[in-house]
Amino acid sequence: MPAGTLAVTGDLKQMKPDWLKGASFRGYGTSLCVGAGIPIPVLDEEMARFTSVRDGDILARIAEYGKAYPEGVPCSLGEVSYAELRSGKIRFDGRTIPAASLSSYAKAVEIASTLKAWIEKGDFLLSEPVAPLPGAGIRTRLRPAEGKTVKRIFREK
Repeated sequence: MPAGTLAVTGDLKQMKPDWLKGASFRGYGTSLCVGAGIPIPVLDEEMARFTSVRDGDILARIAEYGKAYPEGVPCSLGEVSYAELRSGKIRFDGRTIPAASLSSYAKAVEIASTLKAWIEKGDFLLSEPVAPLPGAGIRTRLRPAEGKTVKRIFREK
């Protein structure tokens, strides 16, 4: 299952503290969970079809962080749907075990509602993409941002 990391910048002094949480994973260490809302303009039927997925359609990898790190070798034990994760339990290795998603559905709804209100009020304007997302096998390097937006993305061959 493909996955990726999203790099974001922001002014912590202006961020809502509810959308930033410290986390600690046994065998992995500490991390910071950041709530981010990304608007997806639904401009036609094709985009509506792509964005109209249900929790049962979205798969998440079952990972055991204690075995994956510090070596950095991914330890995928299988896949489950977000619907299963939201139920609070999954079937794994013939047993029903407690489980949870690393993302918060309640926070996602809160962030999406806030973003929608900003867009409707005109406080958040959509713009053309700054750069395309990199494809498979393309490594990118970001230059320091000028002001509040990233101006350049360089592709390494």
